[in-house]
Amino acid sequence: MTPDDSRSKLGDTLFAVFHLLALAALAVLAVIDLVRGKTTRFVVIAGALVLYYFFVLRKPVLKEIERRRNLKSAPPKKS
Repeated sequence: MTPDDSRSKLGDTLFAVFHLLALAALAVLAVIDLVRGKTTRFVVIAGALVLYYFFVLRKPVLKEIERRRNLKSAPPKKS
């Protein structure tokens, strides 16, 4: 493994954590707006989160699920 590989993985991890926290914060904001009676704002934020999932996250999530299924069904490696 070269130093570039570890930096890339660290960058990917930081990117994923940042997006997870941002999505969670927006979801909380949407729920707070719904409780306050601002249903239009809730619908806009929730709709944007759904679109973000389908256009950005869905494909990598499905790939990760398939990768994990393949790891479970693969025979263990002998060393």
